[in-house]
Amino acid sequence: MKNLNNKKDLLARQRATAMWVIDRLALRVGNDKGKDEADTVGCCSLRCEHVSLLDNNQLEFDFKGKDSMQYHNIVTVIPEVYRNFKIFMSEKDKSEQIFDKLSTQQLNTYLNSLMDRLTAKVFRTYNASITMQEELEKFNEKKKIPL
Repeated sequence: MKNLNNKKDLLARQRATAMWVIDRLALRVGNDKGKDEADTVGCCSLRCEHVSLLDNNQLEFDFKGKDSMQYHNIVTVIPEVYRNFKIFMSEKDKSEQIFDKLSTQQLNTYLNSLMDRLTAKVFRTYNASITMQEELEKFNEKKKIPL
């Protein structure tokens, strides 16, 4: 993901970082919510209050996801992603969005430009399917069950 280091195009940098998060952490893409909707969060709607920068390239995520399910996870990320979160969160209030230049629609438009009908949801579902297949293969190897 060459755009993780793009110093000239903040949108491209935010998009690359969001895609890394969706890919590696399997987070939902997230949408802005109306005032009458539950305050649930996905990648593009993360606010500074939802992420803490820890030592050793670790990020702590703590927010309510779909169906108000609490998501809490401490993950070690690559240095470029850690640095980008630090940059995106600097000089912002806790209530401000981390990916303030990127919308769900912009991310989906970009993905669709790479492959017809590709969206963040399809990207995430594909990732989950591959992960499930790999886990099934591990299970089947232990039990000697042919696929």
